[in-house]
Amino acid sequence: MIYWEQSRGVVFLGGWGAEPPVTVVPDSATWDRVTPPWLHGRHDEVVARPRSHTGHVVREERDDSVNALRLEQVTR
Repeated sequence: MIYWEQSRGVVFLGGWGAEPPVTVVPDSATWDRVTPPWLHGRHDEVVARPRSHTGHVVREERDDSVNALRLEQVTR
Protein backbone atom coordinates (compact mmCIF):
# COMPACT_ATOMS: atom_id res chain seq x y z
CA MET A 1 0.00 0.00 0.00
CA ILE A 2 1.26 3.50 -0.75
CA TYR A 3 0.19 6.23 1.65
CA TRP A 4 0.01 9.46 -0.40
CA GLU A 5 -0.01 13.11 0.61
CA GLN A 6 -0.02 15.32 -2.47
CA SER A 7 3.04 14.28 -4.53
CA ARG A 8 4.89 12.23 -1.92
CA GLY A 9 4.17 8.89 -0.38
CA VAL A 10 5.60 5.97 1.53
CA VAL A 11 5.24 2.27 0.73
CA PHE A 12 3.96 -0.09 3.42
CA LEU A 13 4.21 -3.84 2.95
CA GLY A 14 0.99 -5.75 2.69
CA GLY A 15 -1.12 -8.45 1.15
CA TRP A 16 -3.44 -6.91 -1.46
CA GLY A 17 -5.17 -9.78 -3.10
CA ALA A 18 -5.47 -11.48 0.25
CA GLU A 19 -8.87 -11.55 1.87
CA PRO A 20 -9.08 -9.46 3.91
CA PRO A 21 -6.45 -6.98 2.64
CA VAL A 22 -3.57 -6.64 5.11
CA THR A 23 -1.13 -3.75 5.54
CA VAL A 24 1.90 -4.02 7.82
CA VAL A 25 2.99 -0.80 9.53
CA PRO A 26 5.61 0.00 12.16
CA ASP A 27 4.20 0.31 15.65
CA SER A 28 4.32 3.69 17.38
CA ALA A 29 7.62 2.88 19.15
CA THR A 30 9.32 2.12 15.81
CA TRP A 31 7.54 4.72 13.64
CA ASP A 32 9.85 7.75 13.83
CA ARG A 33 13.00 5.63 13.32
CA VAL A 34 11.82 4.17 10.01
CA THR A 35 9.56 6.75 8.36
CA PRO A 36 10.57 9.85 6.39
CA PRO A 37 10.75 13.03 8.52
CA TRP A 38 7.45 14.42 7.18
CA LEU A 39 5.64 11.49 8.86
CA HIS A 40 7.34 11.72 12.24
CA GLY A 41 4.91 12.04 15.12
CA ARG A 42 1.95 11.09 12.90
CA HIS A 43 1.59 7.34 13.50
CA ASP A 44 -2.02 7.39 14.70
CA GLU A 45 -3.17 9.79 11.98
CA VAL A 46 -1.60 7.79 9.14
CA VAL A 47 -2.62 4.35 10.42
CA ALA A 48 -6.21 5.50 10.89
CA ARG A 49 -6.69 5.84 7.11
CA PRO A 50 -6.36 2.16 6.15
CA ARG A 51 -8.13 1.14 9.35
CA SER A 52 -11.14 3.21 8.28
CA HIS A 53 -11.78 0.88 5.33
CA THR A 54 -14.19 -1.87 6.28
CA GLY A 55 -12.55 -5.26 6.23
CA HIS A 56 -9.00 -3.93 5.98
CA VAL A 57 -6.55 -5.38 8.52
CA VAL A 58 -3.66 -3.24 9.74
CA ARG A 59 -0.96 -5.20 11.52
CA GLU A 60 1.53 -3.20 13.59
CA GLU A 61 5.03 -4.58 14.06
CA ARG A 62 7.72 -3.47 16.47
CA ASP A 63 11.40 -3.51 15.46
CA ASP A 64 13.95 -2.68 18.15
CA SER A 65 16.92 -3.70 16.02
CA VAL A 66 19.55 -1.20 14.90
CA ASN A 67 18.93 -2.40 11.33
CA ALA A 68 15.21 -1.69 11.19
CA LEU A 69 13.92 -1.48 7.62
CA ARG A 70 13.58 2.21 6.68
CA LEU A 71 10.49 3.07 4.66
CA GLU A 72 11.48 5.06 1.60
CA GLN A 73 9.63 8.05 0.26
CA VAL A 74 8.25 7.85 -3.28
CA THR A 75 7.08 10.70 -5.47
CA ARG A 76 4.70 11.00 -8.38
